[in-house]
Amino acid sequence: MRTMAELSNTLFAVALVAYIAGMAAYFFRMAFTRVSVDGVLASTRGGERAGLVGTGLAITGAAAHVGSIVTRGLAADRVPWANMYEYSSVMALIAIVAGLAVVQRRMGFGHLMGFVLAAGVVMMSAGAMLFVPAGPTVPALESYWLKIHVTAMVSASAVFVLAFVATALYLARDTAERRVAARSGGRYAVGTVGAASIDLTEAHADAPVISSPLELRRVLSPLWFALLPAALFFLWGLAKYDIVRAGSMAPVGALVGIGAWYALPHLPSASQLDTLAYRITAFAMPIFTFAIICGAIWAEEAWGRYWGWDPKETGSFFTWVLYAAYLHARATYGWRGHRAAWVGVAAFVALMVTYFVVNLVVSGLHSYAM
Repeated sequence: MRTMAELSNTLFAVALVAYIAGMAAYFFRMAFTRVSVDGVLASTRGGERAGLVGTGLAITGAAAHVGSIVTRGLAADRVPWANMYEYSSVMALIAIVAGLAVVQRRMGFGHLMGFVLAAGVVMMSAGAMLFVPAGPTVPALESYWLKIHVTAMVSASAVFVLAFVATALYLARDTAERRVAARSGGRYAVGTVGAASIDLTEAHADAPVISSPLELRRVLSPLWFALLPAALFFLWGLAKYDIVRAGSMAPVGALVGIGAWYALPHLPSASQLDTLAYRITAFAMPIFTFAIICGAIWAEEAWGRYWGWDPKETGSFFTWVLYAAYLHARATYGWRGHRAAWVGVAAFVALMVTYFVVNLVVSGLHSYAM
């Protein structure tokens, strides 16, 4: 089984490299796509070729990624999502495959795939930092509930990653649209500036006219787009490693932020991104609920109680409440738009804190999750 484990590690590296190259190709495609005043995208020949290369690399990476996960399971002689390295890997794969199938293929938002791949690369990199050799699980995890509970939880988490990407981009685009509307003296409703004719939302008759799509960049400073993700990457590196490694991670976050600033004119309208984030979250919520219920049943079987407010259980419940609050806020007049979106961001932060901080820092019954 050592050969299988080595093959799994190799395929993981191949997938990671393919995703990074695919991300670069998608961003290259975006750079060579023209945007008209009404927000309609027109790809150049170079942009179309870059898009095809990006899609090919993403599919190749996903195929290698599937091979990595399958060979990991064969090497460990169990399902390959029993620790944080495996969980992070599977979560990234599901997010990227869902992005290709739904965001790009079904919705036609190919320009978002660069950011989806970026999220997948971050999750894979975080998992690689927590790598453990393939082997059997601890006795507490030797249950058929591992296949049910963790499969549902990793699937829901992966879909929530997609929702977060859409929400974060929505907040950036929405802020730019509001400022453009304020400068033009027009009234503003979510997604009225540069709204492309895609069937996720209705067109607004009171949309203010913009002289150039580049105006969406001019109204926002790229400095803030660089500083926020750079600070988040730095804090993550500082919490996990040391100040030197944290400093080396900060520029990566800055590049992602600058990419989001540059992409503003190429993004779907704020209305479309808001609707996309809502639909993705609404799809993931029942799966997440099912995962928590399965976890409670497994807890009763393993520890003799359904719920004990263990740190991981508490974090999962708090995350569920925040996502439920987001869905409620999204449907409540006066809370639609950026207010509801910030609740969604808070829910995703709670999800990541529950996954990383509770598993790595807080001692509890789930401390074996490494």
